[in-house]
Amino acid sequence: MSVAPAVRTVGQMRHGDHLLLGYDTDEERETVLAAFLLDGLDSGHRGLLLPPVEIPAGLALSFLEAHGCRVDEEIVAGRLRVDAHLAGPEGLWDLDEVVRSEARRAVGDGFLGLRVCAEIPRAGAGEGLKTLHDSELLLDPVFASLPVLGICQYDRRIFDESELAPLDGLHHGRAVADPVWRDGILAITRTFAPPGLALAGEVDDTNVTAFARAVHAETARARTRPTVHARLDLRDLHFIDVGALRLLVFSALGLSAAGGTLVLTGVAPHVRRLMRVTGWDRVPGLLIEPAEPTR
Repeated sequence: MSVAPAVRTVGQMRHGDHLLLGYDTDEERETVLAAFLLDGLDSGHRGLLLPPVEIPAGLALSFLEAHGCRVDEEIVAGRLRVDAHLAGPEGLWDLDEVVRSEARRAVGDGFLGLRVCAEIPRAGAGEGLKTLHDSELLLDPVFASLPVLGICQYDRRIFDESELAPLDGLHHGRAVADPVWRDGILAITRTFAPPGLALAGEVDDTNVTAFARAVHAETARARTRPTVHARLDLRDLHFIDVGALRLLVFSALGLSAAGGTLVLTGVAPHVRRLMRVTGWDRVPGLLIEPAEPTR
């Protein structure tokens, strides 16, 4: 029986952590890496990106600009670096030496540590991914002995889960995005395939403002997508008050005006009944997906 790997959010990472990020979309990769690198800048760390292709530093890190980062200034100041080492055919062979050297260099330059983002290429992984396995194995002593944190990125459109599972034992867990919101009774997290939000717990008057902020941000993101759909997964939501449901109706109407839809999945039976009695289930722009069959 396989054991699910430990899951760690970016905000939980500490010196020595070496995590695996298996991502399905570019949005997921950029969300996780942005939090990782920007947290590093705030913590006095240097950020190092190792892309799988030769690419200008400003372009490779341009996704950070959407988060308010002045990428060119950070590169000039040496707080962010891009190294095309993995773009070469032998890039995986001495990855541990590269990370070790860069960590020592960062400390020598006055930084408190190094944050490494390595996009693992399929080319050069070796037969049966042996070169890749050996490379990951050699990285562990580096993370154990120096002030360095790392995320190894694997594109699941290139590597399938059967290939990633054996690599879990060579990492300290799987990296996931930080929650959008978390308090004692409600957790809101981003989903990426499909894109949207997943809610767990309860929405009441103590956290409805945070709920509204998250829904507003998600509907704004939906307007930038080719299909203007915002999706909320409510299967782990145990309670939602009427005010929060009104907010969903209002958000759906706004998306409808833009030609879009607010999609609700996993809606509890009692919430379905309320939506049906009030007529909210027929509001333009709101789609409540059918309930999953019970087993």
